[in-house]
Amino acid sequence: MLDIGKFKINLVNDLIGVKRDPSFVYPNVDEADWDKYKSFAQNTDGTIQSTWRGYLLQTDNKNILIDTGMGPGPYDHFEDGGQFLNNLNNLGFSPEDIDLVFITHTHGDHQGWNITWNENKPRLTFPNAKYLVSKFDFDYYTKNPNEDFQRQIFPLKELGALILIEGRNEIAKNVYTLPANGHTPGHQCLYLETNKKEKIILTGDLFHNEAQINEQYWCPIFDWNTVMSTISRVGLLNSAYKNGWIICTGHLSDDKAIGRIRSNQNGFYWEPI
Repeated sequence: MLDIGKFKINLVNDLIGVKRDPSFVYPNVDEADWDKYKSFAQNTDGTIQSTWRGYLLQTDNKNILIDTGMGPGPYDHFEDGGQFLNNLNNLGFSPEDIDLVFITHTHGDHQGWNITWNENKPRLTFPNAKYLVSKFDFDYYTKNPNEDFQRQIFPLKELGALILIEGRNEIAKNVYTLPANGHTPGHQCLYLETNKKEKIILTGDLFHNEAQINEQYWCPIFDWNTVMSTISRVGLLNSAYKNGWIICTGHLSDDKAIGRIRSNQNGFYWEPI
């Protein structure tokens, strides 16, 4: 847990993602360019893998979920299915305790527990919460729908829980949305002001792999617009480095999930805290 000032932040893991060949995820990156990152940014078999998770933020008597993982499954690579609700319960919280759900972007592995389906009828998994979703994402995927969006985002509107947001918004005291478009049309981070200088940034999918801390121009195939995603990534990661901000990552392993960006003679590197 990260406990700073009035903010308490806990990881809420869902499950470990599938193993993938780096050349599939980063097709424009030569194999040799991975050499100096293999020891810490790849598995021993040369694959890369992400943790599918969200975060629980406690502040000012509000319980805010940042993303809701991939969902219950079932999944071929993980027989027990998604563990998001179990892990939330392990922290001492039930779905009814959640006041806000902030969705960084509308990809399946960040919204999978929004809605629970029963006999083809949707209900809110977090029944007392309002769900904050980027208007740019909502508009784009309404016109270009996929199954994940149709099952986990669109019903929020019908159920009266959807709040569309754009730009910079204060969703709780000293808790602000931060547009970082490119991974999706409306991808957004969240930043917390612990004081005038120090910030905590929850990055969503600003980057996926530890190698991107230094290789900020590497773009995964999942980025909707690589020019925009690169501008967002370079700008925010460099600001985080210069100011010593704390970053809560979307997909790094538990032991590396939260940290700061540092530098040495070889460039930028990740320092977990």
